[in-house]
Amino acid sequence: MSDDLTGEITPLRPLRPEQSYPGLSPQLLARVEQLWSANGLEFDRHWTLAVRSLPGFRGLPRLDTPSSAQVDLMFLFDQCLIWVKALHAAAVVGKAQGTPGLYPEQWQGMAAVSARLIEQITALRILALTNLPMPAMQIARSVSEDVDMILAQLARHKLAARFVACRDVDEANEFWRRHIAGGRAFRAVAEKLYNIGLDQSADTEYGQWRQKVLTILGAAVHSNALAPAPADRRRGLMNDDSIYFATFRIHELCAYSQLIKPNLTEALERAAHKQSASNSQDARLARLAAPMSAVLINQIQSLAWPASS
Repeated sequence: MSDDLTGEITPLRPLRPEQSYPGLSPQLLARVEQLWSANGLEFDRHWTLAVRSLPGFRGLPRLDTPSSAQVDLMFLFDQCLIWVKALHAAAVVGKAQGTPGLYPEQWQGMAAVSARLIEQITALRILALTNLPMPAMQIARSVSEDVDMILAQLARHKLAARFVACRDVDEANEFWRRHIAGGRAFRAVAEKLYNIGLDQSADTEYGQWRQKVLTILGAAVHSNALAPAPADRRRGLMNDDSIYFATFRIHELCAYSQLIKPNLTEALERAAHKQSASNSQDARLARLAAPMSAVLINQIQSLAWPASS
């Protein structure tokens, strides 16, 4: 977030989620709770399970601003985190059971990449709440690449097979160079989306915006440390941008995965079905993946552009 969030942190008790988001829009909270309830889900319990248990968890401080935009953004970001953790849990079960609906290598690839995605999103959250925009930008770029990687593996199961066949660092690096780096994974995804009637190619308005954001985020990786960015450029390097783009991309992962694999929700449900009697954390998250997909897709319209600094 663009404001300094290193001040006093909201107490973690009581356990109601909104206590960790002081200044949250009541309308957004009501809408989110309504979406969860409409899908037969208990928001408070799953938020505690997936968000409050995060390593280094902290609530947001109370910001001295008339707008709720920053707090709303972090609230939606945390919703994405819940879904990614649920997706990972379901993918692990799907891999172990050989659940129909995805190829075994797709289950395995999704489980592997989503595990890394959870770590990146968790780290990005910590950086956002400690006002460290440059490393946050680096991680946001990696989040975007992993979203593309999961979608590409859903679009091309042979690509997933090549990924899970990597046995050492050299093979993994070669796979990344040939199939992921330089926007290759996104081109595979865009091709699949185009075939089903959605044009997200590089020459569209969306494609140009996406490339512009990735260029800004890439500046954090390749910038010259001896030449600090001028003030006008630093306006584009705030935490809000990284949190916004990561949230936007997780929303895309949820929505596009349903388009690329229309039976994905059914596959996630089947994967979690045999876990129905278990009350373990992983089993509860696995059961959440399919119904929460509808919740997350319906939250896309709540994602406003990040507040300007």
